[in-house]
Amino acid sequence: MKRIAVSIQNRVFAESVLLMFRQTGDFRPIRIPSKPPEMILIECQAAEPEIILMDVTPTSPDMSLEGRLSLIRELHRELPECKIALLCDEIAYPELARDVMRAKQTGQIDAFYYASVTAEYLTAALDAL
Repeated sequence: MKRIAVSIQNRVFAESVLLMFRQTGDFRPIRIPSKPPEMILIECQAAEPEIILMDVTPTSPDMSLEGRLSLIRELHRELPECKIALLCDEIAYPELARDVMRAKQTGQIDAFYYASVTAEYLTAALDAL
């Protein structure tokens, strides 16, 4: 059973994702705050997840791709074995979605998913990480 930390700003969406992970039986999901970065780092150090799923949006500096990548560099230093995946709304933010894809291509993140993926695909893909 994989420990997965979920850091998603929208509370309703975050709770849906957590419920989905619990129902599979393959994950032990942990909800952590979506900001500030310092709190995310502290929570992840305490929980020691195997995977961190964070959303990325252009709505604030902490939630932007640059903000998330800065946090990810710190997380990799503290939790080198932890896989990090970003979730992005490709319909609302198509340019951001392309930038997130490029972050995966350059090895800055382990995986990315668009918000439009099915629950089954998301859980299967994260379980395969």
